[in-house]
Amino acid sequence: MKAIIIDDEKHVREGLLLLADWDRFHVTTVLEAADGHEAMDLILKHKPEIIFTDMNMPRCDGIELLKKIHTTKLNAKVIVISGYDDFKYTKNAITCGGFDYLLKPINPTELNDTIQRAITEWKEQNKAISISPVEKEKNTVQQIEEYIRLNFREDIKLQDIANRFFLSREYISRKFKQEYQETLIDYVTKVRMEHAKQLLRNPVLKIYEVAEEVGYQNDKYFIKVFKKMEGITPKEFRNITAKKIYDNNRRI
Repeated sequence: MKAIIIDDEKHVREGLLLLADWDRFHVTTVLEAADGHEAMDLILKHKPEIIFTDMNMPRCDGIELLKKIHTTKLNAKVIVISGYDDFKYTKNAITCGGFDYLLKPINPTELNDTIQRAITEWKEQNKAISISPVEKEKNTVQQIEEYIRLNFREDIKLQDIANRFFLSREYISRKFKQEYQETLIDYVTKVRMEHAKQLLRNPVLKIYEVAEEVGYQNDKYFIKVFKKMEGITPKEFRNITAKKIYDNNRRI
């Protein structure tokens, strides 16, 4: 891991070099620059993960440097350091993507805590960026599957899911079948039948109540779908299940 310290005052750069616990954070290279122009050359060449920059510098100050770093889309955490407790600098640092803002004189504990947080966040973001397209596709399909399990009682339509996840119907259908070996609509039906079988174990519930609970307003259609999926009607399933429970209780 690399870092760079940008400040026109040499003693400030030397102070940061001494105050930061680089070994603890596995920072093996610490670069130095006296102004923003010199810094940008080093940043583009070495791509440091952690960037310290002063605000008040000649030629290219901290605000201008932050804007340049922001436009390059570098995956780096910028820690702004300044002796000016001025909201203008703080606001610009935040607007341009500064991770944190520290005032001189630097407190060693605060400095190292800030470095720790910056590195932790950098690692998390880097991990997210490195996820392969295949994994992203798989994650999206898993999110759709989770959505189905949470909303199976609703009238789920393929177009509604496509709109919700900003994907085409064709793409969702293809990827979902690759992942779960069945169509999305068949999967919705399977989830509904799983819950229906659980509800049918309760003898108090009417068949039409079970149908409504799993998303069917027409109990006759529910019975038809259930028989197609399970090979028996909901009533037959209930009777068979009740007999199994009775026989098990007798053995006990």
